[in-house]
Amino acid sequence: DVFTLIGHAGVALMIFESGMHFDFEKAKKVGFRACCVAVLGTILPLVAGTLLTMAYQKPFFPMGVAAGTALAPTSVGIALRLLGEAGVLKEDFGQAIITAAFVDDILSLVLFNVLFSLGGEFDVVQVVVNPCVGVVIMLLAMYAAMKFWPRFINGYLLPKIPEIEGVKVARRDEVLFLLMFLLLLAYASITHFLGTHLWGCFIAGMSFACLQPAHHAHHVWQRQTKRVTSWMIRIFFACTVAFSIPISKLLSVEALWKGSIMGIGPCILTKVFCALFMGDARWVIGWAMVGRAEFAYLIAQMAAASNMLDEEMFSVVIWALLWATVFAPFVFRYVLNSHIKAQGLEDKPPNRSFFFWSESPRRWRGAPTPEKVTLPLDPKGATPEALEIMEAGAAKAAKAPDKAPVEPSVDAVATTAEIEDPVPTMSPQSTPELSTASPEQNSKAHL
Repeated sequence: DVFTLIGHAGVALMIFESGMHFDFEKAKKVGFRACCVAVLGTILPLVAGTLLTMAYQKPFFPMGVAAGTALAPTSVGIALRLLGEAGVLKEDFGQAIITAAFVDDILSLVLFNVLFSLGGEFDVVQVVVNPCVGVVIMLLAMYAAMKFWPRFINGYLLPKIPEIEGVKVARRDEVLFLLMFLLLLAYASITHFLGTHLWGCFIAGMSFACLQPAHHAHHVWQRQTKRVTSWMIRIFFACTVAFSIPISKLLSVEALWKGSIMGIGPCILTKVFCALFMGDARWVIGWAMVGRAEFAYLIAQMAAASNMLDEEMFSVVIWALLWATVFAPFVFRYVLNSHIKAQGLEDKPPNRSFFFWSESPRRWRGAPTPEKVTLPLDPKGATPEALEIMEAGAAKAAKAPDKAPVEPSVDAVATTAEIEDPVPTMSPQSTPELSTASPEQNSKAHL
């Protein structure tokens, strides 16, 4: 029970972080068609998984619906990383994949909520009223994320927090982190009574998606929780999912062939076919939606723990998810490279966005070597914090004109420490001492 609690806490933190990646502007740009992909990508696996479970001589409810629900969630983490490496994340099909994935997550959370609200018998309040209330709360939370929280946090709360010099973590970042946890607990508690706390975790994460500077809130959260969350997720897989797998059933020939059929059909092909109307990029988008990760295994494990899946069907579902988890990245890489060649996009530079640097503590695959890194020196696009740093460097250089400018080493740009913690806290009090070089050189060294 202790390990289960730790593992589920890790999943909650992970889903909160995924909500912070939601981009409302991108959703507006490719919204309708991407939403259609997400809806089909949720409904088709649900229906196909339910029908195949019934063909295996299992009841429609709860086993059929539980198996179909476990096959519905999508994880596009690997797909997004490959898109970033290829430099096509900003293309229309890249934006469609991002938007469809996040809408798919929301629909899967709703589906997850409905499944576990049934509780073995039909209840109008739990099955109909609670999900509708949850959708209303989510819509209100999305409006607050765009209109209220940026004004309240950036315009009112943080400016009133005094800064303290010489501290490792800025006081404003501490307040922001505390607010994140409070909002996470509040939304998770509300949606817990509506069916599942995970829905509230995602909604709470979305509340910080529009704060400025962009990605700073995510950096504050990840800097404090990434190592803890990663270990919690490992405990979740090892001590929650793995401990609940019946080894004798999983390694049986019957579970293998049934899981293979369910993996190829309801788990993989339904996701591939959900994007057939997306033009030349249909196979890229379809295969990007095939990937599975923690949330799908969580649904399967919780369904087994709630006696909605017996040991045999639980093993079949695990095999199906494993097929998608293993083969989706390889096939997606192939279809992505083929599409890039067909569209003449081979020369695109990699997307060096914060998202891809923050996904892994290791060097981002496809990143330029330190000798090839060219950093922008134009202050026009700099944030107010970066401009303060540049002005501080200029003032310091003016006070010590006799000292020779120090040329910063470009090799320092991609050190292991910066990859571990890719974006600094961005407050003047927490930045390292700058050299007496020119403002442009100081800006380059800091970045």
